[in-house]
Amino acid sequence: MSTLDKTILNVKLSKSLKQDAQAIADEIGIPLSTIVIVNLKEFVRSRSLTISALPRLRPEIEKELGLAIEDYEQGKNVSPVLRSGKEASDYLKSL
Repeated sequence: MSTLDKTILNVKLSKSLKQDAQAIADEIGIPLSTIVIVNLKEFVRSRSLTISALPRLRPEIEKELGLAIEDYEQGKNVSPVLRSGKEASDYLKSL
């Protein structure tokens, strides 16, 4: 996309919301404008907006978490409680 294909979007929002969003963007190292663009692209791609009072995991993450819970309940892929560095070392060597 060339600079001629770009436009400016002005949005009015509270100063505290912008400051909070900017702080989080800085914390993860992504420009705030990129966060806005990514969210607008997702809105256009999906033609939907999800609003929820409860946080939701992406479906693929929910599936992986479900499989991990099943493994745990069946005692699969679960390491024993290790109480010392030697126990941990011995356990890892036994694998």
